[in-house]
Amino acid sequence: MNTERIHNLLEKYWNCETSVGEEQELQEFFNFGQVPGNLQPYVPIFAYKQQQQALVPGDDFDKKLEASLRNAEKQQKYITIKIFEPLLRIAASIILIAGIGISVYFFAKQNNQVFAETYNDPGAALQEATSALEKLSTALQSTEKASIKSLEQLENLDLNWSEIDSLSSEIPLYNPDLNNTIETENL
Repeated sequence: MNTERIHNLLEKYWNCETSVGEEQELQEFFNFGQVPGNLQPYVPIFAYKQQQQALVPGDDFDKKLEASLRNAEKQQKYITIKIFEPLLRIAASIILIAGIGISVYFFAKQNNQVFAETYNDPGAALQEATSALEKLSTALQSTEKASIKSLEQLENLDLNWSEIDSLSSEIPLYNPDLNNTIETENL
């Protein structure tokens, strides 16, 4: 048979455009003809289809089917009562509405005062605010001095940063999603 025709039929087959006659032609070619090497991967597909079409239930199929049906009847049957379904929907709606109402009530009842006047004397409030800002300023200045001192110490170490960078590429990273380590070279 012409391999070009087979290729065209296969393309139509994969696009679900073949007729029954064309599918039978493909079936006969792959099951009974000499199949070229480039079409060998399709042989198992059509061989499987041929095998499945040839399957016939055994003589004891009817007996097995009747036995399984009898066993199913013997098993306890559960009857679902759908009378409670509308009541459950109504109860769920009532609970939802009550929950929303209660949460709105408590939210409205809360005193949402963001700023509270704690000092009767404005001078005392100003003095407390000034001392708090001075403490914050002192803390920021001391951390700035510590950072500058650390940077100076790092500069005095005379480190070869290119070697440190090459070492960091050899250290495996931990990926918590995979629960294992991944080499950074693979990234």
